[in-house]
Amino acid sequence: MLLAPPSLSHSVTIVIPCLNEEGNLEKLFHTLDRTFQNLGFTLPVLLIDDGSTDCTPQILTQLCCQYAYLKTIRHPQKRGVTGVWKTAITHVDTEWIFWGQADLESDFQTDLPLLLEACVPGVDGVAGWRQQRGDGKVMASKFANLACRMSFGLKIHDMNWIKLVRRDILTKVPFDVVTHRYLLAILAGWGYNITEVATPWHPRFSGQSKFGRGRLVTSAMNFSRTWWWFHVENRLLLPFQYIPAMFKAVDVGFRAGKEAFDMQVSRDRVASNS
Repeated sequence: MLLAPPSLSHSVTIVIPCLNEEGNLEKLFHTLDRTFQNLGFTLPVLLIDDGSTDCTPQILTQLCCQYAYLKTIRHPQKRGVTGVWKTAITHVDTEWIFWGQADLESDFQTDLPLLLEACVPGVDGVAGWRQQRGDGKVMASKFANLACRMSFGLKIHDMNWIKLVRRDILTKVPFDVVTHRYLLAILAGWGYNITEVATPWHPRFSGQSKFGRGRLVTSAMNFSRTWWWFHVENRLLLPFQYIPAMFKAVDVGFRAGKEAFDMQVSRDRVASNS
């Protein structure tokens, strides 16, 4: 399905995952407000609070009164980024989802217009490629992106940051298997056109990163599971998907043959009686 570019349709919801970001929220929405003023239009914003234990819920209550485009969903307990993606896909009804960040490492004023402009007809998803990145995760990110380029045909350099993606193709991703980390890799492996655009990186404004060494192990395990599912499990199950069609073909062939036989018998009877 070919969708109108989101820069023209404006059928985009900005989804922002949030976990204990009390020090960033006011600046974040001040920046978003200026971004909408510069663009000349406003987009709906869905902020999903993934079980924050700081003052995030109270601040969000105040911000909802201030910004009419803001809606929030709160997870009673932390579900992780994959859980946030599931909630977003369930509650968003626009054609596109812009996946943002609450830590202000991404500046909406520069990044949102860049991704909208890069999303031309024929493009199914655009990722932001962090430039001058200084968060200490560059090597791990390079390795993960290289592995996905080699394994799934992904052509971009930075699959796990801000992104603008068609919602309808996101609904096909089995998040319980591939997790949020490899959704763009799977989409590329399925043949969707995933591109990227260079975007500036900024130091986190407030708070601490949730990334720890444990995530490296989790990422490696997720990658192995995703690779097996995509390259082995799917192919093993593929023949079974055609079994109903095979039975249907046999049934149609049998009925056609029986009908031809009955017609021939009928003709022979007419010929013998004449």
